[in-house]
Amino acid sequence: MKKKLCVLLSAILCVVPLSGCSLSKSEPANVYLPENANIIHPAASSSTSSSVSGGNVNEPEELLSSSSNSVTSSSAETPTVTPDEPTEPVALIDNFRGKWYYNHISRKRKQVYARLYSCVENNAEEFDVSDLDVSKQDVFDAYWAFNYENPQFLTLGSGYEITFLNSKVSNKVKSVKINYGRTADEVGQTEFEARAETVLEEARAQDSDYEKLKYVHDWIVDNTVYTKSGAAYESEADGPIVYGQALCEGYSKAFMYFAQSLGFQCICAIGSGHLEDHMWNMVKLGGTWYNVDVTWDDPVKSDGIQELWHDYFLINDAQFRLDHRVEHPLVLPNAPDGYFPYGYDPDEENVSDVN
Repeated sequence: MKKKLCVLLSAILCVVPLSGCSLSKSEPANVYLPENANIIHPAASSSTSSSVSGGNVNEPEELLSSSSNSVTSSSAETPTVTPDEPTEPVALIDNFRGKWYYNHISRKRKQVYARLYSCVENNAEEFDVSDLDVSKQDVFDAYWAFNYENPQFLTLGSGYEITFLNSKVSNKVKSVKINYGRTADEVGQTEFEARAETVLEEARAQDSDYEKLKYVHDWIVDNTVYTKSGAAYESEADGPIVYGQALCEGYSKAFMYFAQSLGFQCICAIGSGHLEDHMWNMVKLGGTWYNVDVTWDDPVKSDGIQELWHDYFLINDAQFRLDHRVEHPLVLPNAPDGYFPYGYDPDEENVSDVN
């Protein structure tokens, strides 16, 4: 077992989960709270925040025309596919229209999300939404819906800025600028994908879906040191996968990357634990959603030696919320069932016998 790079209080004699996780390198306490009007640093101030707008989250997706994908600095064209041309299925990790948050925001916010996705995918800095009649709250929900379920983009990390159409008379947004934490050149995308694929190959070889998720959970714990060094990667998926160091964001995004790459619906959720800002995952297994907190399953003993726990692996809401407070701006799935102690495989028989 490797040593943890952390300061241990001499009074702590038992094993405790890691806490004190900073969710943002700039404004950790407020960055995810939708009622805080100052967190997105709008370029034009003095606008009043409007109420949440948009349609019913269950409405069919509005068709996005080619003009709705207006992205600064992007010249990418969508290839034409003829009816007779075979197409490869899109993996969940790259199919945002199949992900949880995208399907639980309004149609208007889906349009913003789609443009944001194209912007980040093309490493562009800004995209236009002046034709969509969207508010600051619409952009906020679309941005965090995107951020909480797309771990493959490693350059994120510093939020966004908005420009209003007319800051004196309207809060309608004209454009959104992405504040990247790193440039594409600073991210070793090829190395990241190669290292991740090595882990995924082992995970795919496991006997059950439960064991696949458990394998990647355990791999992250065994190969990651919790850190607050301030490096940009510690809040992204390449923190654990490439550098072996991460905050709770990095732990959560790495688990989400692995889970989605294996075909599991998986998202990030935020709130607090032990009165500290915190991030964890929700994952769907066998038709049921569960909570997973990889960071808290990576504690240290009083002598600084790493432990591997499964106390927060695939547990229900009631159990999870005994020591986690959910403070999430978006719709979360319910996790009403199941609490699987270490060594129990729900794919085996007698799953209903477990309390």
